[in-house]
Amino acid sequence: MNELFITDHLTEVDMVNYVNTFKDTVRENGLVMEQIANNTAEQAMFGDFSKVVDDAIMDSGDAHNNQMMQLLANPVKAAGFAKVVFELLKLTA
Repeated sequence: MNELFITDHLTEVDMVNYVNTFKDTVRENGLVMEQIANNTAEQAMFGDFSKVVDDAIMDSGDAHNNQMMQLLANPVKAAGFAKVVFELLKLTA
């Protein structure tokens, strides 16, 4: 990942979380998952995979912005979100 991004302001966790977001989004596409299961990486790149990744990259900014604005605009939602984060961290502490 370090070779893909200028890492001055990105942590390893930032980069891993970013790629996991797209992995999960692409996984939702049954056709692409079928292409991945039945082809090499080189072959899959000729199918729908690259377009689905590109679309996920474009859509991710809007989704994250939407979530950020909801949390910043509503203290009750922000508190609920903080509680979810706390509970997830508690599981791994």
